Amino acid sequence: MGTVDTVEARGGALRPVLWRLHFFTGFLAAPVIVWLCVSGIAFAWHSQLESAIYDRALTAVADGRHAPLSQQLAVVTAAYPDHDVVKVTPATGAGQTTGILVTPRGARPAGLEPATGALTVYVDPAIPAITGRIHEARRPSEWLRNLHSNFRLGTGAGTLTELAASLAVVSLATGVYLWWPRTVSALGRSLVPRVRNLRRGRRRAWRDLHSAVGVVSLAALALLLVTGLTWTEYAGRWIDLTKRALIPEAPALATTLTDTTQEPAGHGEHRTRNGAAAPTLRTGDLDRVAAVAAGAGLTLPFAVTPPPAPGQAWSVTEIDDRWPIRRESIAVDPGAGAVVDRLAFSDNPLLEQATTIGIGFHEGTLFGLPNRIGLTVLALAVMVVVLSGYVMWWRRRPAGAFAAPPKAGPLLRTVPVPLLGGFGVLLILLPTLGVAFLGYLLAERMLRRGAPAAGR
Repeated sequence: MGTVDTVEARGGALRPVLWRLHFFTGFLAAPVIVWLCVSGIAFAWHSQLESAIYDRALTAVADGRHAPLSQQLAVVTAAYPDHDVVKVTPATGAGQTTGILVTPRGARPAGLEPATGALTVYVDPAIPAITGRIHEARRPSEWLRNLHSNFRLGTGAGTLTELAASLAVVSLATGVYLWWPRTVSALGRSLVPRVRNLRRGRRRAWRDLHSAVGVVSLAALALLLVTGLTWTEYAGRWIDLTKRALIPEAPALATTLTDTTQEPAGHGEHRTRNGAAAPTLRTGDLDRVAAVAAGAGLTLPFAVTPPPAPGQAWSVTEIDDRWPIRRESIAVDPGAGAVVDRLAFSDNPLLEQATTIGIGFHEGTLFGLPNRIGLTVLALAVMVVVLSGYVMWWRRRPAGAFAAPPKAGPLLRTVPVPLLGGFGVLLILLPTLGVAFLGYLLAERMLRRGAPAAGR
């Protein structure tokens, strides 16, 4: 009995600690989380926005059989003679244009950012003629991705979104503990908020709405936070370390040709700005490579990439990332008209596959329209949770007071050792959270020392 009493007393002492932690993590993260929700909804629908903004460039109006890809490419290289061809994405059907990505000669991408001056030129495949172009830096997906991750203020601002997501993880975990019902009947009641009482201004109704919507959306929101954190500057490094530890040498498409003398005559080279040799593009090879890809079973949409250097094969990669993901890639020797290497999505390690699937879910592409609708509903649900949390705080707040939950006792004496250890691991995995929590503990200690003694 003594042990049970101790456990219950310890659990009772733990609740105020977690309540205060839940309040501050949620209160501080909420503004950024709302921003991530709004920008995330916009990003989920970026392909529709792109179609509306660039309808003229993306729509082919001419009827008839498509001209060979080499002729379509020749139109673009004639219009942009000082640009390198990076990728060709053939039209997938009627009304679709062929996209040809080009960059100023010698320009290279910086990390995930497109190369300076990169643009995709679109060609009506039946004429063929240029219908328009999109500068990659201004493409809706790229623009909204930066808006979502760093407010378009640069990579340094991404630390703020990483911290907000890390704080949200703690807010979710502590919220589940505070919500956890003691009986099955209480569980059923807790999942049905008393919405009709909201009009009466009752704080309990707002609390029910806050907890019910939060719990129902918990799993999807946790998955969204985790997948989002894999891209961050600091927490994302653990993913990279794990991959390097578990996958010493990830499979890669082999594009080096064993016999470079098989290259067609006249396949010379020029020098890029950094002095590296790059092959002079033979537009006729494009038709041969696309035909080999179709014969090898690759299906549109796919992207054809010219060789980056002499002695390298062309590569063709499927770009449909909807479930079930295939995304096969092949390396093609245009001189021999043969596939020299092949890489399927299933050839990747499970961790790499899981990361790709998680990214597809996070971006709203994995399941197509249902995925985008689901993410939109989830983002709206999170905004409801944030709004109801602020309303609860405002209604219980005495005039002129901040009304945070009261300061708890010493953390090390209150929190069970396993929970404390788990939280310590979380602080290591989420470095920005670790720094913020150390600051929180320091502030709590200073406030406790500065508080007036009892009885004064």
